Amino acid sequence: MIKRLLVTTILLSILSPGFASAIDKLTGIHSARVMSQSLPWMAEEAGLFKKYNLDYEQVFVSSSSIVTAALLGGDAEMTLTGGIGNVSAYVRGTTDVVFVAGVKNVMTQSVVAGKAIKRPEDLKGKKIGNFSRVTGAYFFSAVIAKEHGLDIEKDFQSIPAETGALIALLERGEVEAINMFEPHVTKLVVSGRYRVLMDFDKELKRIFGAPPLKTGMAVLKDSVGKQAALINSIRGAYVDGIKLIKAGKDEAFFKAHAKEFFNLTTPEEIAAGIKSSRENFADVGGDAFFKAQNKILQTGISLGLLPNVGNLNDLWVK
Repeated sequence: MIKRLLVTTILLSILSPGFASAIDKLTGIHSARVMSQSLPWMAEEAGLFKKYNLDYEQVFVSSSSIVTAALLGGDAEMTLTGGIGNVSAYVRGTTDVVFVAGVKNVMTQSVVAGKAIKRPEDLKGKKIGNFSRVTGAYFFSAVIAKEHGLDIEKDFQSIPAETGALIALLERGEVEAINMFEPHVTKLVVSGRYRVLMDFDKELKRIFGAPPLKTGMAVLKDSVGKQAALINSIRGAYVDGIKLIKAGKDEAFFKAHAKEFFNLTTPEEIAAGIKSSRENFADVGGDAFFKAQNKILQTGISLGLLPNVGNLNDLWVK
């Protein structure tokens, strides 16, 4: 039976390791091979899961909604995804998965354009490449456009596509700009042909007072009470991993896997990717942060991207 879903975010904090002997093997699912979800790979290589007595297996499924369904179906004990799949489930009445850690509160999403484009407003009426309407990338682009007095669906000739196709559209000159994430933003900018027209993270922080929660670790709600030690252990491994990244101790790992995980090849691309990775793993929270998340979601609701469910405070456990 599918359980109801409650989306909540608990701040990453330094927690005492819990002993996770109740589960011999832990399966985690992530939804994208991107920098924001690279933490489990690095933590595994650094021996952090073993430190917390976790036998951890990471599985890749390329859809946030399918990842959520897998968690509900008991195919995994935890997931690491962007927030849109779980938030969408919540506002549609399914309320039983919790985000127990936010491993990344900084977006790596940007509008990338040719150097002839100077401002986002210059794109009005022009062809742009964007992700599909059900993605978080589209959601944030629509929210930002609204705050600039623009309608993402009416004021642009938007061409929906996936990552590789979007990059190809830009490189062939078939669109003026694309919505893109790291490490591809770095690769495009390093080529010298393109510029970052808008950094989503900086813009959302300017508008709403805090950046959005971008990547979080989710478990079933029942696990919070029944397997608290296990969750503390997972959090502990992730917190230690973020510390290593912030201290620059992930450089060897990053360089060794730059091509496989991030499709970065040149020294310039790799150096820029390492810098971006260190900046993007953040520990942000508190009342102001949660209020900002609600404002962002309410804007999405006003655009018809999410159903109106009224009070959003239950999304967050402070």
